[in-house]
Amino acid sequence: MTDLQKLKQKWMKDPGFKKEYENQTLEFKIAQKLIAERLKAKLTQADVAKKMGTTQSAVARLESGDQLPSMKSIERYANALGKYPEIRFKDAS
Repeated sequence: MTDLQKLKQKWMKDPGFKKEYENQTLEFKIAQKLIAERLKAKLTQADVAKKMGTTQSAVARLESGDQLPSMKSIERYANALGKYPEIRFKDAS
């Protein structure tokens, strides 16, 4: 377990933090997933950018969570990782 994972585990014990964490915006959740998949693929932002035919700063913006990326951008990002995007719906609870 990484130091970051340990810290998150510790913070998740705080009810206030946990509530806010679970109420994250869609933009942040997508950014989190993009980063997790990139790290799993052992690629840098620069690696992904090269495969997408864009710049590292464009990939950083996609991963920032500041705005909702287009489906086309998500598709290009996924393809750069050798994957394809999949949309799922989960029960809101």
